[in-house]
Order: sequence, then structure tokens, then C-alpha cells
Amino acid sequence: MINIIVVAILEEGMSVSTKTLRDAADALVARVDRTLDETGTAFPYFVDDDGSWVTTPNGNWCGGHWIGLLWFARDHVADDRSERFERAAREHTETMRSYMPRESMFCGMNFCYAGFGGYDRTGDRDLFALGLMGADAMIELYHERARQVALGGLDIAGPEQFRGPESDHGPSGHRIGAVDNVYTALPVLWRVYEETDDPTFRDVAVSHADRHLDWYVREDGRTWHHVVFDRETGALERQYNELAHSDETCWARGQGWNVAGLARAYDETRADRYLDALERTVAYYRANSPNDKVPYWDFEAPIDDESPRDTSAAALVAYGLGQLPDVDETYELRSDGGDVLETLLETYLVTDRDAPNYGAIEHSCFNKPGEYATDTEHVWTDYYVARAVERELDQRT
Repeated sequence: MINIIVVAILEEGMSVSTKTLRDAADALVARVDRTLDETGTAFPYFVDDDGSWVTTPNGNWCGGHWIGLLWFARDHVADDRSERFERAAREHTETMRSYMPRESMFCGMNFCYAGFGGYDRTGDRDLFALGLMGADAMIELYHERARQVALGGLDIAGPEQFRGPESDHGPSGHRIGAVDNVYTALPVLWRVYEETDDPTFRDVAVSHADRHLDWYVREDGRTWHHVVFDRETGALERQYNELAHSDETCWARGQGWNVAGLARAYDETRADRYLDALERTVAYYRANSPNDKVPYWDFEAPIDDESPRDTSAAALVAYGLGQLPDVDETYELRSDGGDVLETLLETYLVTDRDAPNYGAIEHSCFNKPGEYATDTEHVWTDYYVARAVERELDQRT
């Protein structure tokens, strides 16, 4: 009886019921189980038109999301599948460890999810060391004069011309910054500062986050996707949108990365400048999304009946806002995150247990300009929804 009363009190004012969260966790675990059956030692990437997973041999830019899902599933079952999920997580970690280019902004994210994510669940110091390695890689990639962890070098699996047939390949990734990096590169730095008290990691994270405010966040709350800087001086040369409709619009998933990154920066520092920018960018997200709070792939692109939504943008917003500290200043933002998560679970999660893709998060858009995986299930979307669900459940127990 006491537990029921406590849960009722915790749920007061919350968007998502505990039952919905538990049902969602069960569905997501079932999806991981079936996906592992299908993909084996490969890494799931996105679901093709025939309903099967397109895979990569090594995880490409997002292998840590699959490893994180395997750890999530391991901790949400109480049968012999737990051992199977852990074994797969460890095997995939070794594959990704061998492959992942250290000179890539994605190294920090992937080694954080696979390394610290696994360590937090097992206490395995070898996985802890992998997390440290990811942070060291981000320090090496940091351009001190530009105050940016650069894009670096990793060939993202996708269309030959990432933006589409009319684009060019652009400048070297060592003088490009990305809106993504406030979340792909910085969390591992925040974590390692917490573990080591070495101010280098925090200083680089703060410096990059501050430059992010200058170079990526526009006055009206939109964000730029990329910047190009002079490799010698670090001076800003130009800003542009690679995966948006145009330079005058806003890429939805980029906005999601931005929200998650600024929420983490505020949680780590309590600096008002991050909260102010976060409120502005979330207000833009809210004002330019449909009523169900899941945006189209671009907030301001011309829309027709064929225009895809992007649940990955919504998943990042739900996940990011859910990590904010429980203080009065963040109440509205946390409520926004809960509302987005509720929509994802009630509308975009496949809940039919007889469906072959039971547990999938549908209608995620990877690369609309390149017409690549534009309206389907993506492994990273499943991951951020699973983590948002897991965090909410942990807070209620």
C-alpha cells in the first residue's frame, strides 16, 4: 500500500504513467531481442523498406547506441536473456573499440555509451578505461583557437553525396564544427571531470559550450548545423546547414542535439547562459512543431503529405530535458520533455505484440536532402527513447 501511495505522489503532475513506462520498457526490450536475433554480430542501423535491418559491420557513427540498448535490455529482464544481452554488448564493444577513429567527434559519444554506460552497470574497469579513452580523444580533437571539438574524420554510412546530388563534399572535417557536438563530444568530458577532478576536461567542455552559444544558436532559437573555421587562426569563416532544407530553415535533429547538449551543460554548471539559450531553443521547437510535439524533418521547410516527421529529434528533446535538475527554474522545460516522451510512447511506439516490429519507434528521418532512410526506424531513436524511459522509471522507484 505504501509503495502504491508513493508512486501516486510521484506521478502527480507527470505526463507519463508508470504503467505506460513499464509497458514501453517491455516493448523496447522485445525489439532489442528480435533485432539481435536478426543482426547477430553486425550493428543495426535503420530498417529498410522490406522491414529488415540495414546493418554496418562496426557501428559506423552510432554503434554505441546499439551497445547501450543491449545493456538496457540486460538490466530489464530477469531470465537467461540477460546473459545473452551482456555477452552481445561486450562483443560489440570490442568490435567498435577496434574500428572507431579516434579523430572523430563520434568517438567521445560512442566510447561514453559503451564504456561508461557498461561500467555503470557492471563495475568493469576495462569499460571505465574505454570511457576515459573517449574523453582523451575529444581533448586531442579540440581546436584551442576555434574553441571547438572539430568534426574530424569518419565516413558516415549514407548516400555518396551526403546532402544530395547537387552538393559537394565540402572542406576537411578538421576545420568544421557541428551543432551535434555539444552532445556527441561534451558528455564524456563532463563525466571524466567528475571522475578525475582534472580541470582540463571541464575547461574544454565549457569552452566548447560557450562557443556553441556564439556560433550555432540564433537569436530566434533556430540553430545552424555546421560552421567552418580557419584552421590556423580559429576564426569563423561561415555557417551553413547541411541537413536542413536551406540556410534559412532549421534541421530538426540538430535542434534535438542542441537541446540535449545545453540541458547537460546547465545540469553540470548551473550557468544561466546555458539555461537562457535552452529556453529559447525549446520555445522555437515548441512553436514550430505540430500539435503532437514531433517535428517534421525541418521546422520551416515546405510541407506536404509526403513530408517525413523526425522522431529522433523528439527523442533527443525528451531524453535531454529529462536530465535537467529538479529545480523551479527547469519545471516548464522538464514538463515539455515529459509531454514529448508521452507522445512518442503513445503514438510512435509500436505496441502491438503481434507486430514483427513490436517495440520499434517509427517515423524517424536520417537524411532528407540525400533521400536516405527518411521515414523509418533508426537505432539511435530507439536508444534515446529507451534511456528516457529508463530514467523516468528509476526516478519513481
